[in-house]
Amino acid sequence: MQIQTVHGRRKRKALPLLVLGVLLLVIGIASLFALQGKAIQFDRNFDNNGDLSGFIFGTAGADGSRSFLQNIALTLLRQRALVMLAGLLLIAGFVALNRELLYSQKLAPYVFVAPFIITFAVFFAYPMITTVIMSFQEITGSGTTWVGLKNYQDMFANKNFYTAVQNSATYMVLTCAILIPVPMVLAYIAESKFSKAGKFFKTVAFMPVLCSVVVAGIIFRMMFSELDGALMNQVRGLFGLEPITWLKGAGTSMFAMVLLCFWRWTGMNMLYYMAGLKSIPSELYEAAEIDGANSFQKFTKICLPLLKPTTIYVLTISIYAGLSMFTESYMIFGGNNSPKNYGLTIVGYLYRYGFEKVDKFGFASAVGLVLLVGSLIITLIQLWVTGTIGRRGEKA
Repeated sequence: MQIQTVHGRRKRKALPLLVLGVLLLVIGIASLFALQGKAIQFDRNFDNNGDLSGFIFGTAGADGSRSFLQNIALTLLRQRALVMLAGLLLIAGFVALNRELLYSQKLAPYVFVAPFIITFAVFFAYPMITTVIMSFQEITGSGTTWVGLKNYQDMFANKNFYTAVQNSATYMVLTCAILIPVPMVLAYIAESKFSKAGKFFKTVAFMPVLCSVVVAGIIFRMMFSELDGALMNQVRGLFGLEPITWLKGAGTSMFAMVLLCFWRWTGMNMLYYMAGLKSIPSELYEAAEIDGANSFQKFTKICLPLLKPTTIYVLTISIYAGLSMFTESYMIFGGNNSPKNYGLTIVGYLYRYGFEKVDKFGFASAVGLVLLVGSLIITLIQLWVTGTIGRRGEKA
């Protein structure tokens, strides 16, 4: 009892170290985020007594003088690294004075969860909030201007945006229609007891997943070249057909991109389905055989229903992958400018205005948010239709 009292007193005495340390750490991180990617410019202007008008809150005096609070804020911005270091040292000092916290069962869950929370806040929550704010701004090299809904109005008035949405939606539908049933059937065949070369087949099917998308894109660009000696034109020649310009037509361009996706990701989806097949009890197959069921009946009556969770997962990631496709198109067409925008996707459209054009980062942020909301709506509809969400309560 006396030992617990001593520990409690020590905690209370060292508590100001923890509070001050957390406060300094928060101030340092907030100062870093407040610079919005202009830390080098600010440090240079601060050290050389340059223009700091874009970094102060409020307005400076007529003679350029700043208030005491403005000077304090600028100093914290400049010494942000030292402020964060001081905060970490104070927190470490608090832990050193209370070593029993390292063995506390009450504190352990928070310690284990903290890395995820910090990662989520820094790499998802903060960028998301910043993107929402930037979507209502016009961002230039000289500063930012609040423009309201102008970025969204310009986006929905641009015909290339609808072209990109149509291409991405078509690509998503086609890849989902292929990359769900085909890997499922191939996985069933590979796991069948009648398959003698199952292990070899699995290895060959999975090898394309290990190939870099950049290398694969270059290979497919050469395969679908308009030259007579290109592989796909040689295939046409075997059937007596004339060579065509594959990447300069709407349908053939989409065929090339879908074929690349099919080649790369069939093995991965097969792996998902093989894992799902292994979770099905073998007793069900044995009972079906006793009842006289053939292979097709076992597949339709046992595998398909019990593979529903795996199918929903594969469909969900396929929807996301289809809507976020960019690198494949970029590599097949050798850039982001395909003929008549046949290879332009919604992410490629975002990339065009966010990185290829000047002063369009706010517009690109609006495109990214529309893509996020659209993907979320499609995924929620899919989960509701498949009964993953919304319908369980009704059945109960």
